[in-house]
Formats: sequence, C-alpha cells, structure tokens
Amino acid sequence: MCIRDRFSVCVIAVQLGYVFPSSIFRYQRDEYFQHTFGWSDFVNFYVLCLAVPVFMLVAAYLFALEPTDFTGLMCRLGRILRLLLFWSILYQIFFFTGYGALKLFPEDALERAIFLLTAGNTVYYFFLCLLFVTVVTHFAHQLSTRAIWVLFALTTLIVSVLPILHRETGILLAMHANPLNFLPLAFAGIALARLTRPPSWLGLVMFALAALSAILDWTVYIDPCFFELNRFALPEYTRPSLIFLAVAVMILAVRANFKPNSMVSFMARHSLGVYCLHPFFIPVRSKLVEKMHLSGAAEVLIPLAVVLALSYLGSIVMGRFLRDDLIRESCKNQGGVRG
Repeated sequence: MCIRDRFSVCVIAVQLGYVFPSSIFRYQRDEYFQHTFGWSDFVNFYVLCLAVPVFMLVAAYLFALEPTDFTGLMCRLGRILRLLLFWSILYQIFFFTGYGALKLFPEDALERAIFLLTAGNTVYYFFLCLLFVTVVTHFAHQLSTRAIWVLFALTTLIVSVLPILHRETGILLAMHANPLNFLPLAFAGIALARLTRPPSWLGLVMFALAALSAILDWTVYIDPCFFELNRFALPEYTRPSLIFLAVAVMILAVRANFKPNSMVSFMARHSLGVYCLHPFFIPVRSKLVEKMHLSGAAEVLIPLAVVLALSYLGSIVMGRFLRDDLIRESCKNQGGVRG
C-alpha cells in the first residue's frame, strides 16, 4: 500500500533526530515543563512517530485480507525472524568491530532482556513487534466482529495506562519496543479488512478520538522519566493518540484508493530494503553537518535526502547483484512481510 511507502521517509527522519526539536526535548533546567505545543511537535509526534504504527496496521490489515493456515503462519513468522536476526546481527558486527559486538551483550538479566527486546538497541525491534502483531492477527481473525472492536477498545485503554504505570513503577512499560504498543492495531487491521469500504464517519470518529487523546500527551504523560527511553519527555509509541490516528489515516487511504504511479511503485519495491539499510547511513548526517556547516532547514533536508538516496541505491544494488534469498527478500519486499 502506498501509505506505507510514503511513511518510510518518516522513519529515516526520526533516526536523523526529528525536525527542529522543541523544548520538550530539553532536560536541562526543566524546560520541558514550560513547553508550548508548536508546529514542529505536530510533525515530530503525529507525523514522523506515526510511521511505525501505520506499518503495523498495514501489515495486520493485509494479513487479515488473506488469512492463512498454521503452516502459512509459520512460514511468515520464519521470514520475519530471519530478517530480525540477519539485520540486527549485521548491524552489531558492522558498527562494533566484528566479534567485538559480543562484548556488548549485557550480563544483567533485566538489561539482557531489554537488549533482546530492542534487537540490540536497533531499529530492527520492528520485526520483533511485527512477529507479535502477526501472531495476534492470525488467532484473533476467528473472533466475531463485535469481539474484535471490543478488544480494540480494551487494548487501546491498556496502552493509555502504560505510561502512567511506567512512571509509578519504574518498569519500562512505555518503551518504544514494547509489543503491547501495537496490540490494538492487530484488532483494528482485522476490523477494517472486514469492511469493503470503511465508512467516512468512522474515519472522522477516529480523527476526533486522536485529537482528544492527544490531550493526554501534553498533560498527563509529560514526565522526565521518559528521557530514560528517548530524547523527549513523552512516550514515543505508547500513546492512544497514535493508535486512533493510524486507524484514521488507514481509513482515508482505503477509501481514497489511490492509483500508484511509477514513483510510488518504485518506493513500494524498495520500502523494506530502505528500512533495513538506512541505519548504516545515519552516521553520514554528522559528517555532512560538520563539513558543509549546515544550519536551519538545510540541516534537516540535506542529510535526509542523502541518507534516503543512499538507502534506495543500496536497495537497488543489493537486490540486483546479490543472490541470497534473505537479502533479496529484504530488498524486494517479497512474501508476507509488508509492514
């Protein structure tokens, strides 16, 4: 789906450091408490951060459209698991001097669990969460539509409580790699797949719920404890506003039924390859900023364009010249891995 391909650009923007970070990113002198919501916050937290939830929802939706048996499920999970292991291990070896990466494996049990849950502190935690969403989608597909919507509501409520529990208990429940962040999207994907054309009123309701729940983001959820997880005083994905907004955007995309042009088709062929490859080019940003003395909009747009171009080029080259099935699967977005 073209919606997923366009959001692949947002993932790279997040990895490059968001767009013109506001005072919500500043821990010093408690500046985040005096923060006033601005346009960059809208872009950072409701456009860029929306990418991963949308990917999860699209994956659940497509899987629900063509459900498979248990054997098919195992095949799909095997493909996702190979992607998870291959790219996360390659990343560790590439950036931490080969076998020196083994020294990074924590000895503490809790830190070890977090290391594994985050795929070695890499963006490839996405595949672990995708495994979870795929399994839930497969087994929940047999439930009635009413039960699916009830579960969507209940799991969204759970997500809304996780940041508060995180703050009160110290348990990392609002971590970006927590699979529970995306649990409601499995049920939403099934529910939308059962609708030939989702009604416009449902999309409006989801947009309204997203706007209302966004109030939580800037009142209840702001807390310094979230600096332990990310660069700002908010949970990244553990927010019901993102769930409702992802569903609203999905409904809009399904109803619009855009005809893919050549550019969108190109992005579709390489979206997963770009996702897998772009972390290797992120260090280019600091070198560009330093060598070219970038500032303002150029500091955001030029590194984004360069990393995006290198990622697409890498996907094209690897997909054309390497014969390994695993790498071709990553670069050509084959099989059931469509998120």
